[in-house]
Amino acid sequence: MLAVALMAGALMFVGARPAFADPECGTVESGDGKFVYQCSENVPGDDGSGGGDGDGSGGSTKPACDLAGVKESAPGADEWYCQGQDACWVNNPTARYPDPKDWPEEPPSEGAVYVYKSCTAPDGTKTFDDYTWYTGPEDEGPSIEELALQAFGELETPDFSLAHSPPRNSIIFIDTWWWADGPSNGEISSGAALGVVAVGTPSHIEVDPGDGSGVMTCDFVTAESDACSYTYDRAGDYTSRGRLVYDVHFEQNGSPLDIAGLPDSLESGWQESTITVAESQAVVVP
Repeated sequence: MLAVALMAGALMFVGARPAFADPECGTVESGDGKFVYQCSENVPGDDGSGGGDGDGSGGSTKPACDLAGVKESAPGADEWYCQGQDACWVNNPTARYPDPKDWPEEPPSEGAVYVYKSCTAPDGTKTFDDYTWYTGPEDEGPSIEELALQAFGELETPDFSLAHSPPRNSIIFIDTWWWADGPSNGEISSGAALGVVAVGTPSHIEVDPGDGSGVMTCDFVTAESDACSYTYDRAGDYTSRGRLVYDVHFEQNGSPLDIAGLPDSLESGWQESTITVAESQAVVVP
């Protein structure tokens, strides 16, 4: 009878996402600059002894582990999360249940569901790889704002190099042209975070000639042209730099998503280019 009751409880939760008991959840910036929605503690199957720093204090929403490995090894999991420094994944409901006679005798609470859970330590060793009970209220998941931030964190600018003409030596008092070599003039977009996508539209490029004059703003130039030009008035060797700037908007399932406070621009990293500026030489012919 117990096995039947447990199986019935499991079926009642088909389609439910694994949840957290009183979780601390939020979207935070990871080490690679991307935004990730994380719940920091009180994870499925946690009996209170795991995770955290062991002093009983509340956790932080800052990711404590690297989830890339478990997402790659278990792409079909229902949830990935950090338990302390361990990266975990869980299937709820599990794809295959063990023999009911091998289940624990008593569930920890009414309505508990038996799920499969796997955790990996930072050094790659398995710290948990078995079936366990899931208890607690259902996690409501990330908000629209958090999904938008997650999508923004996945938005990447294209690779490019800062080009100039003349390509090697420029001459004082003669225009030097600048452009971004490599990117297209098209939009860039992130992957969808539950239907929410970040879209970047080319806005302009910023160029610092390197002579102390400061950064100038030019059109989004991706081919040789005089649309972005500068005139040096001193000879010398200069390290110029440039970057791409995009205007950002958000969409949900193809419709515009307008939420105050979200990022509205994205800048690439600076790319450098060395240029030698020479004085013009006059030749007197007798």
